[in-house]
Amino acid sequence: MRFEVTNVLDAIERHLTTEAALAQVAVDLGEIAWFEALDGGRPVNLLRTGLMVDALARHFGEEAIRLYPVAARDLLTDADLTSKERMVLGRWSGDGLIEVVPNATERVLEVGDITGMPIAVCHDPSGAEHHYPWVRGDRVLRLAPGEGGAQIHGGHPGPAQPGPGGGLLGRVWRCQRRECAIFGERRAMNQAVPHMRAGVPSCPRHGEPLGNLGVRPPSVTMALAVDGVVRERFVLQTGRPVMVGRAPDHPAGIVIGNFMSGEDLQMISRNHLQFELRDEVVLVSDVSTNGTVVRSRSSPYSPAEEIHLAGGPPHPLKPWDTVEPHDRVVLGRADRMPTGSGYGGAGGSVMGDAPTISLGPPSM
Repeated sequence: MRFEVTNVLDAIERHLTTEAALAQVAVDLGEIAWFEALDGGRPVNLLRTGLMVDALARHFGEEAIRLYPVAARDLLTDADLTSKERMVLGRWSGDGLIEVVPNATERVLEVGDITGMPIAVCHDPSGAEHHYPWVRGDRVLRLAPGEGGAQIHGGHPGPAQPGPGGGLLGRVWRCQRRECAIFGERRAMNQAVPHMRAGVPSCPRHGEPLGNLGVRPPSVTMALAVDGVVRERFVLQTGRPVMVGRAPDHPAGIVIGNFMSGEDLQMISRNHLQFELRDEVVLVSDVSTNGTVVRSRSSPYSPAEEIHLAGGPPHPLKPWDTVEPHDRVVLGRADRMPTGSGYGGAGGSVMGDAPTISLGPPSM
């Protein structure tokens, strides 16, 4: 059973990020873990986060859901957590995969306000509309018991539109504490969401003013879809090309082999495509054996021009262009990729290995 729990927690971990450009939904981990009504089990259970991930994936029709997770400090020391859960939370905190703050509820609202991303909650954020009028709209998603263990009530908000404080995301910030997991030196070009304290951008973990290192280099969030379902997201940054293929040599490459098999996968080269961002334009280079198709559009409704790439110089992509290394595989800008079609959870559920006894009511 320990092995099964570890597998589920590892699967949940792959859906956590404090990179604002990748995150899609802000959540309070403690609210989820303490939501006993979700499964009638232990008073606190970190595996409930997996139920939320699966529910959001079904709701949006996307397997690559990324949470921006916030945890109150008292969650990490809750005596009702297992030692394994406390260890994992500590690791997530140390690796900068989650924020740890005094008040997670307020922080989730702030992250949603600055970034424009939706928030997922277990309870109605009553009273918050005085400071955050948008909580009465479709950006608040409600988690409830339902099919598959949990379901989401709410709308399908479009791509995030940053709020009045969204300009904060266009700067590079550093905490005064070099070892800070959220805003420390090892964050490199990744960017979390600053906390506004008395009008001053501050570290949400340490409460100290952040240093402003200047303008953040441009970035573009890309998505990989296989069989009509978005399976992976990645961020392109200037000077940091990303390789996509069957099993790229670069450790940060995007592995299509995680989502396909058999003869179709063999049509995709080990290193098939290289994406890079140059002068705010996305460039794609075909380095494969079998070539690549670019479907170029000037708008989402215009007819596509088919362009065949087979080696050669980098090809500039227009915002609505998509790239197809195989007829089952599509890559493009994440905010312009169709979602919501075809996802049924098969093979993508993070709860696939969850032992029933871990989620059910405690034995007498």
